[in-house]
Order: sequence, then structure tokens, then C-alpha cells
Amino acid sequence: MSFEAICNSREVLVGNPFEVTFQLKNAKVKKIEPPSFNGLQAQGPNIGQSFSYINGRSSTNESYSYYVVANKPGTYKIGSAKVITHKGKTLKSKPLIVKIVDRPSTDDNSSLAGRVFLRTELSSTNVVVGEQVTVDIRIYTQVGIEQTEMVKEPAFENMYSHYLRSFANRPEILVVEGSRYHTQIIRRIVVFPSKPGVVVIEPAIIKIGIASNPGGGMFNPFSLESYTIKSLPVELNVSELGGAVSGFSGAVGNYQMQIHVSKNKITSDDVVELTMRIRGQGDIKQVLTPNIGVDKKYFDQFKPNINEDIREGGGLLGGVKEFQYVLTPKATGTFTVHPKFTYFNSKEKKFITIDTIITIDIAPGKNKLPTKAERAAAGDAPLVVEAIEPEDLIEFKAPLKNAQFTKGKQGFFLGSFLFWVVTILPFLGLIAFLQWKKKQVDLNNISDWERKRNNAGSEASLRLKVAKMALDQGASKLFFNEISKALLGFVSDKYNIPTVELTKDNVRQKLAAQNLAAEKIDSLVSILQTSEMALFAGLSNNESMGKVYQESTDLIQLLS
Repeated sequence: MSFEAICNSREVLVGNPFEVTFQLKNAKVKKIEPPSFNGLQAQGPNIGQSFSYINGRSSTNESYSYYVVANKPGTYKIGSAKVITHKGKTLKSKPLIVKIVDRPSTDDNSSLAGRVFLRTELSSTNVVVGEQVTVDIRIYTQVGIEQTEMVKEPAFENMYSHYLRSFANRPEILVVEGSRYHTQIIRRIVVFPSKPGVVVIEPAIIKIGIASNPGGGMFNPFSLESYTIKSLPVELNVSELGGAVSGFSGAVGNYQMQIHVSKNKITSDDVVELTMRIRGQGDIKQVLTPNIGVDKKYFDQFKPNINEDIREGGGLLGGVKEFQYVLTPKATGTFTVHPKFTYFNSKEKKFITIDTIITIDIAPGKNKLPTKAERAAAGDAPLVVEAIEPEDLIEFKAPLKNAQFTKGKQGFFLGSFLFWVVTILPFLGLIAFLQWKKKQVDLNNISDWERKRNNAGSEASLRLKVAKMALDQGASKLFFNEISKALLGFVSDKYNIPTVELTKDNVRQKLAAQNLAAEKIDSLVSILQTSEMALFAGLSNNESMGKVYQESTDLIQLLS
């Protein structure tokens, strides 16, 4: 025995009727109390009964149906209905929630109302900062459409957006509120929200051409009538990642890590080339330089060479990012390197760390290096091991027995220039060593952010050098990519803004807090906008690129 409420649609257009049915199984109704429809207009009930006998078992079904209409958009709650069975048992149904939405506008032409409409559909309406969201602009129609033209793309504030070139856009037949529609996706965009909150995606507007009645002549038997339709705005709820872990790379999505080492066994004369490859679905641009777990006591680690390859696949955006490191040994022995990559898995809603351990054996070569134990015992002090060969020694011969001294030419070591050099030099060396030691302690006490802030200008200068090379070669895409990285990286390091949170709005806010002139802030935002447009639209004018380069150089020098 059961009593339940059933609705044939949970999302309905204003003015469209829908059906709500209360169904009692395997019992007879003695009395039924209808629910509260709370602002909805209901007609009924229509009573139905059925009986079935299958495999020796009988069942009964009594239903009470209402046709319901809403005149205003909104979310409506249909209350619980109560039934008393013929045996005196009281049962209640669960409440129903129904969403009533406005009819999409169709150029004020009532003949197309309900027959053609446009929707902006999201793959998910509740995401975290940096998570990939698919936005489909889909048309639904019951009439033949000959042409479509995009009039206005939806705007994406506080989000990085990318229009997909290839996706499954084959026509389909879908049933909406009991009616069949031919549908097709006309645009697919992936977006990555950069800040938490409720984001409203504004409507898209398209123009469609529908074949009108015959009368266009022998060579044009049908003419097209033009109509403009638009979608409704949709909301996207964006949450903070929350509880960020140490070493978070800034990546949100689904990723894999691969490690390749040029050699596991080398001599002190060689270097180790280590490549970390990050592959997955998400905004690969946001992946920060990961920690490869190198002990700087035993290796010198240079800034990695970074390569990006953005790819589309399966209707999503992803790619590969490579970090190529060169490690120079500072000691001999057996060492371990512990690369780690931490990202936020948007499907499992948790941080995941991928790691591995690599062993490197370093044997003595021509370049004399201390052993691992000697290096560890020396701590941060400089340690030089130099082999002195016998042939490097200078042999002094002093035949004193033949020497003749006179009072006029006799010299005394005490008080001589050499005496003072020998006396003072150790003290100067000690002072220099203490100053070096203090500098090392100060460097160790500096936080990662302070170190990044101090190096922000030099890091940006390296990017600008690459941009200048691209400018000279006419490589516009590489040029604007490096300009964007130089500016965003500089602001991130200088003002402690995580790259995943970088937007034009908070860049403007942070720089305004530094009392920077408004025109300089506008210049920065303008350069970022120009670079972003150029990356997608293409811009190869050398004069314009030269102007952007000079403005970027001047701005970074001013802010350094």
C-alpha cells in the first residue's frame, strides 16, 4: 500500500498546463483531502481506477488528477495531500516543487510562441572556483529553420571563456513538457569561474530565417521571414575551493602526472634533465610550476622551461603542460628526488596529490665534488674540494750559505707590508664569511611570497625578452601569450594574488590600493584585454605589437 504525488514536468513555461496526480495503490479511498496549490490554478480532480492481475497477484490503483496552470514565473510548492483508506489508515504524499519559467521572447510574434525557443544550458549550476563548466546555446523548434545568425553572444564576467571549435552538434529530437522538438547546439563554450559568488550569464540572442508561403517567383519560390529570439539569463553558483593544501598547483579538474629523467646514473661532470608532464581536462594555463622535491643542498636547480599545448576533446577543454628542469649536482652519492603535483578533483570534490620517487646515482668525475656525507656535514657553508697535484707546487730554493747581507739592504718582516697583509687578511675573511652566513639566514627566513615579490621584476623581464624575440620574428600568438604571462605573473608575485584568482577586477583593486595612478591601472587592464582578444581573434600588426611591448615594459619598470 502506498500513496504518492506525481508531476509530469518539474519545469514549465508560464501559461502551459501540467498534470499533478495523487495515486493510491492496493487500497480503497474512503476520504481524500487535496493539497494546497499555493498560487497555482488547479482544475479537478479527474478520478481514475484500475485493476490488474499478473502471475497470480492482484493490484489496485486509484488516482486523482489535477490540471494546473501558473500565470507568473517562480518556484511553487504543491503541498501534501492526505487520504484515509477504507480501513481507516491515514497516508500523506510528499510535497512537490515545480519551477515556472518565462516564455522566451520571439520577436513579439505570437505565431512562434512555444514553437521556437532558445536556451542557455549549463553542464552544472554548482561549481567551485576554476572548475570547467560547459555552456551550450541550444535552439528548440517545431518549424523548419533555414538560417541562423548569432546576434549577441552571452557575456561571461569573472570567468575565462573558450569557444570550442569541434563538438557533437548533430540534430536531436527531445521531448519538453510533453511536446517533441528538433534541437541543435549552435554554440558550445567552456568557462572557468575565477571568483566565488552567484554569476549571472546574460541571454544569447540569435536571428532565424523561416521559409514563408510561396510567392517569390520561379527562381525563388520561398522567401525567408526573419525573427529574433533570445534565451533567458541563467545563474551559476560558484563556491570557494576551501581548505587549500600546501603545494596546490592551481589546477582544477582531472589530471595525470608523468615524470621522465634523462639519466639515473651520471658523473659529477654531467647534469640531470628532468621533465614533468601534466595532462588532463581543465584550464591548463592555471597550472603553476610544481615542486619537484629537489634538495638544494645537493643540486642546483634552474628555472624550468615551460611548454603548453591546449587541446579540445570530448566537448571539453584540456591539454598538456611540460616543465623541463636542469639539475646540476653539488655532491657525489645516491640521492632521491620526490616530485609532487597537487590538484583539486572537481568530480570527487577533494584535493589529490600525485607523487613519485626517483633515485639518482652520481659518481666522481673530473669535476671534484664533495661526497654526500661531506656536503651534509658542511650545512650551508661553501665547501670546495680541490685536488692539488705535486706539479702544481712551486719549488723554492734558498742557498743561504752563499747569501751576503749588508745593513743598508737589510729588511725586517715585522711591520712590513706583507706582515700587515698576512695579519689582517684572516680577519677580513672571517668578516666576509659572517656576512655571507647572515645573508643565508636572512634568505631562509624570507617567506615564499616575499621571495616572489623580490623577484617579480626579474621574472617579468625574462618573459618580456621572449616576447621581444617573438615580436622580431612576427610570432603574434607567442608574443601576446608572453605579454599576458609577464603582466599576470608580475601582479601575482608582487601583490600576492594566486593565479587562479586573477581577474581584471581584483588586479585593478590591488593596484589601486598601492596608490598607483588610475591611468596606469587602465593601461594594464587595456593591455590584458588586447592580449586576450589577440590570442583568440589573431593580431599580427607589428606596429600594434611594438606599442604593446613598449607599454608593458614601461609599466613593469614603474611598478618594480
